[in-house]
Amino acid sequence: MRITYLRVSVTDRCNFRCKYCMPEGNQEFIPHPEILRYEEITEIVRVFTTFGVKSIRLTGGEPLVRKGLEELIFQLKSIEGIEEVTLTTNGYFLKEKARTLKENGLNRVNVSIDTLIPEKFSFITGRERDALFRVIEGVEEAKSIGIEPVKINTVLIRNFNDGELEGFIRFSERFGVEVRFIELMPVGGKFFSSENFIPASEIKEKIVKQFGKLVPHKTKKMGPAKSFKIEGTKAVVGFIPSVSEHFCSECNRLRLTSDGKLRLCLMSEKEIDIKGILRSPSYKRENLVSVVRGALLLKRGINGIEALEGLGCSRKMFTIGG
Repeated sequence: MRITYLRVSVTDRCNFRCKYCMPEGNQEFIPHPEILRYEEITEIVRVFTTFGVKSIRLTGGEPLVRKGLEELIFQLKSIEGIEEVTLTTNGYFLKEKARTLKENGLNRVNVSIDTLIPEKFSFITGRERDALFRVIEGVEEAKSIGIEPVKINTVLIRNFNDGELEGFIRFSERFGVEVRFIELMPVGGKFFSSENFIPASEIKEKIVKQFGKLVPHKTKKMGPAKSFKIEGTKAVVGFIPSVSEHFCSECNRLRLTSDGKLRLCLMSEKEIDIKGILRSPSYKRENLVSVVRGALLLKRGINGIEALEGLGCSRKMFTIGG
């Protein structure tokens, strides 16, 4: 599979404390000098375009807590070969920043919403009850200024949000967004368990039984999600069976952590220190080109299935970038 997609984490910091991403307790964040600078990210992306990367997704932590993100988006969109820059966000700051982000070249946005019930939203995120409404206002703003598509990422958690299917379907219809149901992954922390895990196939079956036939929905495919329209409605839903259905053979992505590690697979511990190469006094672009070429060869031998079967990697999700 040709690598065309690079996920870039710009920070490990976040204003939410989602239980499956940033476990409770004091967290040690990466010191700011150790975070990749914007010019370093731009240099890395330039090199990756020579190998066919054309899509960049900015993640975190929460990417919108880092100052000047719109400047990075502008820089990335100015690189020859980059066709789109997208963003995954918790949506808390989206209303106030959406227009500037779009003006600087942002193409698409995914917003994380795991529940539509304010009290549950407060529980899972560690934020105030009304934070949900602020996030929804961000979704509305993004749609109103023409960011398209806007997708909602919903992590499936048994006995928490698996009873909210009708609410999410109505949300999809009302706001014209695709709701993507994502399986809970065993990445860092103790929140993942067999009791909390619910396969996407189970949710898919419930939707068919309660609401009608799922019709494949043509969409620009940049990842593992399979999208469907629900017959007789205006709703669009997607499913990402990250654990129950392996898609390693179809993986077209790499991840760059905010501290400059190139991660060949979300579930694998194998990382390459890109930042160390960039900050070497003798840095030359050809050095980075050579390392990236080698990383792409290594990627072919990575087996994320083995990591999944061993219940995941040791790094917590917020330190990787999702």
